[in-house]
Amino acid sequence: MTKQLILNPVENMPELLIDKDYSKLRGLYISDKIKNDKIIKESIIGFSGRQNYNNEIQNIYKQWNKTMKSTYFSMRLLSGLHAHVTLFMGLGKIGDTVMVLPVSAGGHYATPKILSRLGYHVIEAIPDNQNYQINIEDTASLINKKRPEIIFIDRSEGLYYEDFSELLNKIKYKCIRIFDASQYLTNIIEKNFKNPFDMGFDVILSTLHKNFPGPQQALVCSNNSVIWEKIQNALSDYVSNIHAENIFIANQILKKQKILNIYSKLMLENSIYLEEELYKRKIPVVIRDNSKQNTHHLWIQFNNNDTAFAFYKKMEYCNFLVNYRKLPYELGMGIRMGTSAATLQGINSYNLEKLADLIAQIYYVDSVNETLLNKTQKYINELVPLSANVRN
Repeated sequence: MTKQLILNPVENMPELLIDKDYSKLRGLYISDKIKNDKIIKESIIGFSGRQNYNNEIQNIYKQWNKTMKSTYFSMRLLSGLHAHVTLFMGLGKIGDTVMVLPVSAGGHYATPKILSRLGYHVIEAIPDNQNYQINIEDTASLINKKRPEIIFIDRSEGLYYEDFSELLNKIKYKCIRIFDASQYLTNIIEKNFKNPFDMGFDVILSTLHKNFPGPQQALVCSNNSVIWEKIQNALSDYVSNIHAENIFIANQILKKQKILNIYSKLMLENSIYLEEELYKRKIPVVIRDNSKQNTHHLWIQFNNNDTAFAFYKKMEYCNFLVNYRKLPYELGMGIRMGTSAATLQGINSYNLEKLADLIAQIYYVDSVNETLLNKTQKYINELVPLSANVRN
């Protein structure tokens, strides 16, 4: 069977870490709220035979609260965009202003559309195109002038993990501050990256299936009781079921601390190493400043869309899966790569030079022949998953 190497930063392979079956939970209505006979009796509806599962989920949430340095936690949400819709339906009102990251600075392309459809007025942070980050001074000035009710840092793309402490410290009034950790969750959990709560954010939300090698699900957590009451009300009103199977799977993966710790560090090291090796082979990677906090993303620039797309298709034919997309900071259409899933699949310092060689061959060849295709498949077949080399 043909195997593929996932070299984009937004997909993952939880099946490489899951060793328990929770399929019996599919389709069951299980609450993630504290339940007892008095609460159930006073509810509109109750489901019998669910108390043990409910208690287990409460214990899972306690562990995630400890991990995330939060007081309040839920995994009722199904995805990142589902989290965006639900939270913003509960946290604000029509006509409120939200500041987001523009797509040109790595913000998610769907966020402004979602917020505008919900009736929010959307303004955008000011990018620093030269340094591939936010212009702190100009953005702070805009915030204090426009006074948005909510600040939402929703980065889906970026070479650096930015510390937004300075920006938040410059805000001269009270507002809700939300950070989307989907691209960085494992690195935050394993303390390779600064926790957004320590920067001054009120709410963290994240998918569990991008940087974190978990199932299709999303989390939200906070330390602010007033904000959390609004979030909890929105969760109750707009989400009918919690998909308990995925909550149990996510917790099983969280328990694999030894693997997660190595995975977190290694995906970052692999990204830098691969970037350096591609640069040596004269692939037009965007070189970053290694004095900053680098992420697991890599970017390759092209002179035009056609050559970028042609490379994307050649990589796909060779079963190296990347993203063809518009790069931030006015870099044009190009290729986005990432080392999260590929690190779980087994890329490391012992085989990355060979991977760079193969990518270079794909880059320079006009069309892929059978010999090159066999080389890439042989490389993928010989990878040993990270979990096979690490006993938790």
